Amino acid sequence: MMTFPVFLFFAAIAVVSAALTIVQKNVMHSVLYLAFTVLAIAGVFFTLHSEYLGAIQLLVYGGGIVVLYVFVIIIVNLREVVAERRKLLPKAFLIAVPILLVAQLAAVLMGNKYSAAAGLEAGFSLTDLSETLLSSYLVPFELASVLLLAVLIGAILIARKRLTHDSD
Repeated sequence: MMTFPVFLFFAAIAVVSAALTIVQKNVMHSVLYLAFTVLAIAGVFFTLHSEYLGAIQLLVYGGGIVVLYVFVIIIVNLREVVAERRKLLPKAFLIAVPILLVAQLAAVLMGNKYSAAAGLEAGFSLTDLSETLLSSYLVPFELASVLLLAVLIGAILIARKRLTHDSD
């Protein structure tokens, strides 16, 4: 079975890139390592045959949260972003991780022999999930959305203050 080594590979990338997210001095590098962490965790979910969580990880965190962080950094540090030359190893890492994640996703999708209605036989449908989310977990769900909205408004206010004070 090739699943366990692939799982260990994505787990190792997740741990290393999470540690690099914390220790980086350049904020943009830190966000890029956070993106690698999110992609590697999605790869871990896919190797565990949890396609729903992997897809949610990619869509919500990879496509939403990380992109929001990048936009906030670009807005706030517009003049501080400096182009730099990359060495060969980081370039290879930047190319290899997404390719391996896509390969793992393709392997999981091609190897999936289950029908789309297989989850209904287990007794827990999408309707049950949505009812649980919007009844038992409504308050945490709404608090998370208010927190994200507050972060977005704060980033806009910080960017506007800097732009108005720069013209003085």
